[in-house]
Amino acid sequence: MEYLLKLLNGSWIDDVTRLPNGEFAKEILNVIKDSREEFFIIKIVLNFPAEKVNESNFVIARAASVIKHSVRLPKDFVCRVSENEFWILLHGVNKNVAEQIATRIKESLDYLLVSFGNKQIKINTDIKIEKLGGAPDESQ
Repeated sequence: MEYLLKLLNGSWIDDVTRLPNGEFAKEILNVIKDSREEFFIIKIVLNFPAEKVNESNFVIARAASVIKHSVRLPKDFVCRVSENEFWILLHGVNKNVAEQIATRIKESLDYLLVSFGNKQIKINTDIKIEKLGGAPDESQ
């Protein structure tokens, strides 16, 4: 219940993207890392030039929108874990599907050209995929 309250009262919500934040993501990872169910996490790091905080926040918000529209909400969790990093927690997919989703997101973000004032900002992405859970059932 404490998890739900932290989401509802906003303490686990990122102000710029309105996504769950890094504290939420780390708590969820601790819960599922020893799960018998298999999960995949896509870790996305964005690299782009920005001179001011509002410029950076604008680019982050646009990237978050692209990411959110590339996954199966609410089944998949998208979290902003740090300044330029997002994690996507995938459930009910295999490695092949996780790689397809990661490729689609990378292509979408790398193709995106964000207009801010009279600037055109290009985003470069680094993406990694990790498997979590899938722990053997010790009762067998």
